[in-house]
Amino acid sequence: MKSLKFACDDRYEAEKLAGLVSVQKDGTVYVDGVTAVIGNEIVIKLKDKSSHAVVLKDRENVTKLEALLCDIAKGKTTIVSSDFEGAVAEIKIKEEQD
Repeated sequence: MKSLKFACDDRYEAEKLAGLVSVQKDGTVYVDGVTAVIGNEIVIKLKDKSSHAVVLKDRENVTKLEALLCDIAKGKTTIVSSDFEGAVAEIKIKEEQD
């Protein structure tokens, strides 16, 4: 298991990110991909076709999160849990074996 931290613009954005990528009761995650990246903002598409923007601290955090969400959508990575503290969201993942 690996833990990744993402610095968000504020506490609200960190809480929103942790919630969007949270593991549901049936063990699934609703993330379906990334719709857009604009500066330090990322738009996350969910399986219900809704989209949600999250503002991160900087472009480096956006790039790291975009890569993670693409791996999740492709089934290369599984989210184990997510949480936040202050303006930082933490996502624990398990990388799938080929």
